[in-house]
Amino acid sequence: MKDSQPYDKKPLGQILIEAGLISISQIELALQEQKEKNLRIGEILVSHNWISLETIDFFCDRWSDLIQEKQKRPIAYYFQEAGLLTRDQCEAIIRLQKLKQKKVRFHRLATEQGYLKQTTVDFFLAYLFKVYDPNAISIAKPYELLRDYCKGNKDFPKIDLAKAPLMGVSLKGISLNGSNLRKADFSKANLSNSSLVQVNLSLANLSNAVLNEANFTRAFLTRANLREAHLEGANFQNAILHEVNFQSAYLAQANFAGADLTRAKLPLDYSYAVYYDQYTIYDDDFDPQMMEWKKSTNSQPT
Repeated sequence: MKDSQPYDKKPLGQILIEAGLISISQIELALQEQKEKNLRIGEILVSHNWISLETIDFFCDRWSDLIQEKQKRPIAYYFQEAGLLTRDQCEAIIRLQKLKQKKVRFHRLATEQGYLKQTTVDFFLAYLFKVYDPNAISIAKPYELLRDYCKGNKDFPKIDLAKAPLMGVSLKGISLNGSNLRKADFSKANLSNSSLVQVNLSLANLSNAVLNEANFTRAFLTRANLREAHLEGANFQNAILHEVNFQSAYLAQANFAGADLTRAKLPLDYSYAVYYDQYTIYDDDFDPQMMEWKKSTNSQPT
């Protein structure tokens, strides 16, 4: 087994994520383990039983050539060669096709029967049959971010990670100042002690994320989802928090000085201190003093 790169020079880990065969958090763990062991990414993934050796060998040894072949074969052939479908499963799908009154494509039945993820089907259709633009499913930047972070780099200013799938990753202490994270998915991720100054996190998903001591100064989080997020000591000074969902979030020692909380969904009970100031904007039906928030007198508008 060798981790050779495909014709477009994409790393194996990136290919497997785009194909929906490995999660980005699994790749993160593999990259961290690679620093400690003299193993290739594919070998690490197989050792954890996250993917089969047959599938790794398919993408390392054959994928590049198959993409470039002008004469394409039925899509079932590629799924079977990749070890994603057995012969019996392919035959069962073909039998089901024949029972249908209207023609139904093989790959559609494969997903309906639960054999394959839609992400995996879309990946094969994009690269082999050009049904979709391969660039539309690329996760190059999130992968590069993880790879470089695992190598010790924590400074990524003004990076574009819009819609990035970074669920469950650990990026503690990272600096993403000025970055575009619009619609990014950081659910269950750990970004504690991170610097997110002036980032665009509008419509981002940070539910159940660990964001203790994170710095969101002047960040834009309009309609972001922070439900059940851990935000102890987080700094939201002068941040735009329109319609943010903070329901069931833990906000102990969080600072909302100068923040705009218009139409934000806030927790109903507080057994801890939360800070605001005279410049904090909130809805008329929300009374921070009644909620026992602590008013700061030291902040200045910016």
